[in-house]
Amino acid sequence: SYMSKNCEAVNGTCGWRAPSRDYKIYRWNYCGYTRGDVRCYCGHCWIRKCPTNKCCDLIKGRCSETSPGLGYRPLFQCQQGSRCRCWVKWISLEEIANAKAQIPSTCLAEVAEAESMTK
Repeated sequence: SYMSKNCEAVNGTCGWRAPSRDYKIYRWNYCGYTRGDVRCYCGHCWIRKCPTNKCCDLIKGRCSETSPGLGYRPLFQCQQGSRCRCWVKWISLEEIANAKAQIPSTCLAEVAEAESMTK
């Protein structure tokens, strides 16, 4: 599966349709395999529009250009200079305080910056 390995090498996902709206096409007909003289295509290569972000993952957020659904708010940029934001499901103030207590100090600056922008 040489062609599928190419897609995997860019952290892509093979399929005829995007796995979700968070994906964009990387290359058409990029997934498949070759056996002898026969080349078989089994889909396109799809990659995430937004990279993952360790701090966003830690607070159970989701990096996306748009809201993943009702009740989500953007907290901070997942990658500087991009339209990708860390979207978190807003919960009660008590739950937010408890969540902040679990955020590593390396991520607190991003969260503090986001809070100052929402006030």
